[in-house]
Amino acid sequence: MPRRPDLARRTELAHAAFEILRARGMQTSMRELADALGIKRPTLYFYFPDLGAVFETVLEHTYKTFAAEVLARAKSVEHPLDRLRTVVEATVDFHRQRPNLIGGLFQLWAVGGRDFASILERERKMVLLGRAALVADLRAGIARREVKPCDPERIVELVLAVVDGVLVHHVLGIAHADRVIDELTERVIEPLRRTKRRRKTR
Repeated sequence: MPRRPDLARRTELAHAAFEILRARGMQTSMRELADALGIKRPTLYFYFPDLGAVFETVLEHTYKTFAAEVLARAKSVEHPLDRLRTVVEATVDFHRQRPNLIGGLFQLWAVGGRDFASILERERKMVLLGRAALVADLRAGIARREVKPCDPERIVELVLAVVDGVLVHHVLGIAHADRVIDELTERVIEPLRRTKRRRKTR
């Protein structure tokens, strides 16, 4: 029976390989990568048949970590508009704590590798699932009269597009995330908040 890779070890090696590839460039060979990691080339091939497999492992672990951090911050927030802003802030904070992550992923993305279309399709599904959850949350808020009538899909698309722009600017070194998020909140998110009307006292 073939030996199965240790998943924790695989993730650890993938992130170490990611940092090496980010620093040295995607032209790094598997032999050079194995030497830099301090392991034998057959061991590297046991865990990763090519650079695409490194990308896939890093991407999968990144999404799992990201989802766990966002859910941990959002679960105690009661209002759907506050949850939406929390998701925005958690996303930006996640990448602030990992300043080289996006640039490195872009580099690996360009390499492609084995079955790249399926990797992108899986990523697309994860993004769409997150978007659908935010849309459903806003819809529920409208039904509970916490959120003013609006098109939840358009609101979520706009908010996520702004976040994506902030992250790209982060890679370029021109991000002003706090300022952008404050503007987004003031002009898009907060105007949707229903305020409770006070009953007139007789």
